[in-house]
Formats: sequence, C-alpha cells, structure tokens
Amino acid sequence: MKINGSTSTETTLTEIGERLLKQRLGANLTQAALAKKAGVSKRTIERIESGSSIQLSTLIQVLRVFNLLEALVVALQDTMDLKTKTPPLKEKAPQSSDSSQTPQQMNKSRSWGFESGR
Repeated sequence: MKINGSTSTETTLTEIGERLLKQRLGANLTQAALAKKAGVSKRTIERIESGSSIQLSTLIQVLRVFNLLEALVVALQDTMDLKTKTPPLKEKAPQSSDSSQTPQQMNKSRSWGFESGR
C-alpha cells in the first residue's frame, strides 16, 4: 500500500508495522532478537507490528537496526534546504525562425492574442 497525505493515521501505523514485520522476517530475526538489538521490549515490537502508536525515539531505535534511519532523515530534509536549491534549467529546443510572419503577427502572438495599441 502506498502511504500519502490522505492516508489515515491508523492505516499509516498499520502499514508501517507491516513493513517493519517484513524487515524483521527478511533479516531472520525473532521479535525477541529484534527487541534486544533495538534496546526495547519484545512487547514494544509486538505493538509496532500490530500498528499501535509508539514513541518516535522507539521507532528510531528500531530503524537503526535495519539501517533505515538515514531514509527517514532524507524524507524529512530541511525545507529551507529545499527552498534554496534552484532546480536545473531545462534546455529549450532551438526555435525555428519563421520568416513568413510579419512583425505585426509576431507581436500579436507575443501579446496573448491581443493587438497592441487598442
């Protein structure tokens, strides 16, 4: 499932829990082993995987085990950094010069279809 801005908090928590469950199983860890590595209780891992609300610090501890903390940090980049970066300029295709247009026609096309001087 894709999580977006309109996804409810409950659904988002459930999806995150399912994704972390898949990470745990993919790493061939039991809940107890993951809890020990993350420094949390087994019950906390059960709660995460069931979609219960947890503290952010707990999520950070679990993400560290799977080397996923950097992905969270990237997703939450400082918006000031994003605002100051200038997007790359697109190269414009060279426009062919249409010598069949008169200067008045060229001016008309540049003025959103309105003739100047009215």
